[in-house]
Amino acid sequence: MAAIREHVARLRPRVLVAGTGDAVEAVRDALGDDAELVAAYSVNEALQRFDEDGFDTVACNVRFDESRMFEFLQALMDRRRIARIVAFRVGQTVMPASSRNAIRNALEALGVERFVDLIQIGDEYGDDVALETLRKMILDESFSPPSPPEK
Repeated sequence: MAAIREHVARLRPRVLVAGTGDAVEAVRDALGDDAELVAAYSVNEALQRFDEDGFDTVACNVRFDESRMFEFLQALMDRRRIARIVAFRVGQTVMPASSRNAIRNALEALGVERFVDLIQIGDEYGDDVALETLRKMILDESFSPPSPPEK
């Protein structure tokens, strides 16, 4: 019950952002002051912060800590603590639909609620829509990212 009261007492949700510098910057741009962000740039740092503090959401970048995202997500599952987990992809290169779908399936198996490829969304709808999609995905449990047509 104490954890529930603490969550209600906070005015802004707490988000652990596990990612590269560009991923943390994207989340900061997307959320602004709508959430309290805690950035972690390595698996060890992210797990330490997760264990020390209560978070409403964990937002993990696919390229986290030299592609150790799956290791991080498995460690979160092993802890059995309650926090929403969402994943996203930032960067420069377009990913084939088959690769994106394989990543999405693996993420779902590890308890990730939502995955969005910001490169794909930005390419199809523009960067503003991509950032808004990231914001809603992190803050709104009922939001589902758009699915652009496959090219």
